[in-house]
Amino acid sequence: MTTIDGKDQAFLQGLTLLYVEDEEDVRTQFVRFLSRLVGQLLVARDGEEALAIYHGQAPHMILTDILMPVKDGLEMAREIRAVDRKIPIILLTAFEQVDYLKNSINVGVDKYVVKPVDGLHLQQTLLECARRLRLEDDLHSAAQTDPLTGLANRRELINRFKVESARVERHGGVFSLLLADIDHFKLVNDTFGHPAGDQVLKRMAELMAGSIRTEDVCGRWGGEEFLLLLANTDEEAALSTSEKLRLAAADLVTVWEGKPITVTLSFGVGSYRPGLSLDDSIKAVDKALYRAKAGGRNRSEAAMAADVAPGD
Repeated sequence: MTTIDGKDQAFLQGLTLLYVEDEEDVRTQFVRFLSRLVGQLLVARDGEEALAIYHGQAPHMILTDILMPVKDGLEMAREIRAVDRKIPIILLTAFEQVDYLKNSINVGVDKYVVKPVDGLHLQQTLLECARRLRLEDDLHSAAQTDPLTGLANRRELINRFKVESARVERHGGVFSLLLADIDHFKLVNDTFGHPAGDQVLKRMAELMAGSIRTEDVCGRWGGEEFLLLLANTDEEAALSTSEKLRLAAADLVTVWEGKPITVTLSFGVGSYRPGLSLDDSIKAVDKALYRAKAGGRNRSEAAMAADVAPGD
């Protein structure tokens, strides 16, 4: 029989459950029980109210009765499934409701719990759904993350660029790009070995990730290059950020097998211009980065108007 360990309990406590029940006595009893299992319990009296709560507060799981006034559980589930294939939906049902159970398969309900409800069975059902969520979250995180540095990977950076550029196109504002490259990184690998180079990459990743705001994103663009997207930041502020990072990187010491390793960063900096693709935006800051390298490295250079040429 499934049991709940500390990690499972902690995961359940981090979830928000939407519970839907029209009968007041039953609802009161279940609220007491469910409140001890999950971190936040949202309660609705019918499917219509539940839909409003779902759209407004985005719960992680839904536990619902079937037969309710205004909008029943399957109608509610059908509307949610039209926009959300991920959220677990659990039905509370009776044996004689065979037609509803058949319909629930077509709607996309994940589980059902038979009335009268056994508390342990319900707890195990919630746990199974929570474990599935945890697995999906882990897989989603892995798909977005560079395995060496733990930063956003190239795919996630592309997605975040699309989000930021769409925001600027619709609502105005600005955001900036910083393309950073570790100077003479090949020399680190040749002198100390690739494991030492990996450690330098990790230390640089920690430095940059720890120096930006929550609304910004820092990722590994490839090799020893890092890309930072700074929300609501113009070019002047972005240059200031790159200089702070550059100075901090120069002071960072990575110790490998008792030997100190120091490296520097060069930056290409530019602000997004409406209408530009990611490729065009990257080309602009890459040209600025090339000038920083050619100018002696360990410096920041801003993109110029001539660097921004769509489709070149």
